[in-house]
Amino acid sequence: MAGLLLAVPAYADGDDDKDNDRGGKRLTVRCPAKSVQAAVDRASPGTTIFIKGVCREDIRITKDDITLSGNRARASCDKTNPGGSGTIQGTISVESVRARIEFLSVTGPGEGVLITNRAHGRLVCNDISENDETGVIVSRSSNAVLRDNHLSSNGQRGIDNPFVFFDCGLYALDASSVRSDGNTYADNQYCAIEVDRQSYFKSGDFLPKEPGNPADPALRDVYIERGCDPQTGAGCFTTDEGPVAIEVFNGGNVDLRNAEVNGLIDVSALSSLRVDGDAELQGNIRNRVNSIVRIRDRSFLGDRGVDFTGTLFCFDNSRAYFSDVQCGQTCSGPAATSCVP
Repeated sequence: MAGLLLAVPAYADGDDDKDNDRGGKRLTVRCPAKSVQAAVDRASPGTTIFIKGVCREDIRITKDDITLSGNRARASCDKTNPGGSGTIQGTISVESVRARIEFLSVTGPGEGVLITNRAHGRLVCNDISENDETGVIVSRSSNAVLRDNHLSSNGQRGIDNPFVFFDCGLYALDASSVRSDGNTYADNQYCAIEVDRQSYFKSGDFLPKEPGNPADPALRDVYIERGCDPQTGAGCFTTDEGPVAIEVFNGGNVDLRNAEVNGLIDVSALSSLRVDGDAELQGNIRNRVNSIVRIRDRSFLGDRGVDFTGTLFCFDNSRAYFSDVQCGQTCSGPAATSCVP
């Protein structure tokens, strides 16, 4: 009998259900008394683990279709205040499997969320902020979908750290891909997002919508450099040096639609940037080392143009291809009409 009592798992508190609408069990972990990692270790694929309280632990997910959620009440996402009933003070790692992370606050002494080794992560309505390192890393041929998250003030270990160049809201590398809609990347230590080493990042619909049917503002991504106020322009970058909003490096590819960027965009080393449809760019673009930039005003649709306030600088055999903004031009409004040599 004593042995049976000791075998009761320490991962859940009696709120377990077997009628999970995602096809598996539902467990509830109340922190700090219980352990999320213990719940993950015992859970079968398809389990949703609801988290309450502050959980001070790293979490490693290595089985398919686990969901970590702070939304047992099934509330809709409040994009102005994402998160839910649970906080993870540590790193959530998704390794070689599919997993979903939703309605949580993630903060701590390392990275916030690591999706790696051919993993697939879906992040919805999370507040991933004030991590010492990068908010979200997608690496080693992994892919991620981000929807309605806040990734802000990551890189707390400081500007003097030798690895500060990786301390961004999101960092995609090593042939990985990211789809991003309705997220805000703001005030991170080095950049809002970095896309590196043959990785691909896309924001917004790939194809334009019909004339008279503008992009959905709820799906609009916002990328803000450190210290920039996009409402007033205070601290926003308007010269060719300073903090970075978006960095594309080493064969990276960034495709922006339905997006707002406040800060420098740096495209370098055989990389590419495409901006197309319902986008606002405030800040300069540095196009370097055999890279390509395309800023295209879709004027034939009328209502899905690109506004660019800044200068496109091109160096080292880089060029603007099929673009309404050419190398060396400075613009102050619609890309097709406001640019001058």
